[in-house]
Amino acid sequence: VGHTARHIENFKIISYRGLRDLDLQDLNEINILTGNNNSGKTSVLELLSSLRAPSSLSTWIKMCRMTRNGSYYKGILNLFPADTSRNIWYVCTTKSQNIKVILDAAVQEVRVSENDVSEINGSDCQISHAARDGYTEAKCVQIQVITSFDEKAYDLYDFQTRMPKEESPLKIFPTEYVAPSAHADGSILLDEVMESPMLYKDMMRILHEFDDSIMNITKSGNGTEYMILSDKYNKAMPLSVYGDGMKKALVLLAAVVKAKDGILLLDEFETAIHTSAMNNIFAWILHSAQNLNVQVFLSSHSLEAIDKVLKCAPDLQDKINLYTLYNKDGKNLVRKMRCKEAIKAQDDWGVELR
Repeated sequence: VGHTARHIENFKIISYRGLRDLDLQDLNEINILTGNNNSGKTSVLELLSSLRAPSSLSTWIKMCRMTRNGSYYKGILNLFPADTSRNIWYVCTTKSQNIKVILDAAVQEVRVSENDVSEINGSDCQISHAARDGYTEAKCVQIQVITSFDEKAYDLYDFQTRMPKEESPLKIFPTEYVAPSAHADGSILLDEVMESPMLYKDMMRILHEFDDSIMNITKSGNGTEYMILSDKYNKAMPLSVYGDGMKKALVLLAAVVKAKDGILLLDEFETAIHTSAMNNIFAWILHSAQNLNVQVFLSSHSLEAIDKVLKCAPDLQDKINLYTLYNKDGKNLVRKMRCKEAIKAQDDWGVELR
């Protein structure tokens, strides 16, 4: 290809969740993040995902790891470091600029009128806060987002169940984040893949890694589900009846396409994929990312999966870095190794890469 997928060169996290002064330098086109549990791998990917639109409140809400009935108020506060002032701060370096993003939060005790509560939550809202004289006692987190491009301010109340309205956010990079369990929520979107003959062929090759009897994949008549035709059955069967490994592979396929000219973030990327299919699937992901101008970040705790990525595409090894994250004496440290250096350290010297 005649372009580079090295969109981000350095990424320094001053403060976010449990991370302090973590500096990822000289990022490559393909970057593997590993380390012990709670070393911050997922947090790094989350923060990278905010580069899509860092001044948008909805961007940060998506990072809250909320349960279905979770509170926006509590979710946002959990993003901020617990042992410092409420401040999220990172600096991203590209070839042309430094992008600085800062979030400040302050919690205030407030009194909100019943009319304002209804306007914030909708007319059908119900709140459990004590109301006196037509006012409700509540807490409000006041958020100020300062980026290199703009500034925004938001208020979130502890009774709030509806997202605040916001203007169309300023977008910086296309980012596509894939959670470990993304294959299980039934929201695989393959329309872009099915509209491209080349990508459709790639999809069929990936499907054959799991079942070589598959002949075709189409959408159901009402367009709500993907149907798979194979030699094994007398009729097309819904994708939902197939295994998690195949679904995860299709999720990864769709994610690479969506991330064109941007950043692909794969958290515990090997989840649900059997070892026998890893080489071909991982090699396809890496080569397709190159063709689509996508910078890739992958996190994993699996030595086997890391080894597969390091070795599955020998022609791309110069484009792969491995970053091992550590927590030591309350500090976040990182070890960087080039792909060939990591392979030699592991295979010849027995170095633990995680």
